Amino acid sequence: MTSAERKEISRRLALLERASVLFDRFGVSVPLAIAFLNHWPTEIKSYQDLVTTNAWKVFLSCVLYQLAAFALRRAVKFATADLAP
Repeated sequence: MTSAERKEISRRLALLERASVLFDRFGVSVPLAIAFLNHWPTEIKSYQDLVTTNAWKVFLSCVLYQLAAFALRRAVKFATADLAP
């Protein structure tokens, strides 16, 4: 691999790392914004409210976005470790 190719890959990897940091920081706000726009209840008083009002969708989407952010962080970490000489 030439120096120019390595530099280009490092630059793209730095962009992916910045994107993963932003996704980790603001990714959970996406399902919350969708919940507010769809008028889903976000205040839960009891377990029965959680089940009957479909508020569980908000919590499930937040968890899925957190798992996606974790997977993206791990992918960046493995990619940078793979490029190290």
